[in-house]
Amino acid sequence: MNGNQPATDLTTVLDGDHRELDRLCTEIELDQGSPENRKDLADHLIAELVRHAVAEEPYLDGEGDLAEADGLMRQLEGLGPQETRFERLLGGLIRAVRRHVREEGPAAVRELRRTCNADRQAELGREVLESRDAAATVPHPDLADRVPQADQLWPGPGFVDRARAALRTAASG
Repeated sequence: MNGNQPATDLTTVLDGDHRELDRLCTEIELDQGSPENRKDLADHLIAELVRHAVAEEPYLDGEGDLAEADGLMRQLEGLGPQETRFERLLGGLIRAVRRHVREEGPAAVRELRRTCNADRQAELGREVLESRDAAATVPHPDLADRVPQADQLWPGPGFVDRARAALRTAASG
């Protein structure tokens, strides 16, 4: 690690994710812009939530708010803002994210602090940040030979799976 990069342990990364997710939910709730802008904000929330889930899910039991959010994200990814279900699903996603940020997420952070020493937390934090940086350059295995790399992580049908696969591939590579 060079002198320009701050030491960031996994609990700091996850806490920062929780703050950013909460901020995005508030931005969506306050947004009175065009339907297209709301769709862009929803897609941004989905992308950030997938990044966070990939980092945090090894420390969660697999059930709960992130599982609920995953189902809502998959329903939202193919909808346009003009569709009647869009706002209802987006509201449900915001509620699931807020429950996670206030309950399940902090419990995972506490468990990490309890079970991992500072060195291991720092190592895990570096791994998460490195995999996030690398994810943008890793193509989805099913699309690498058919879709230009710049288009592989754009929102739309399959976005949740493409983003999750890119982050997992980067983390394991």
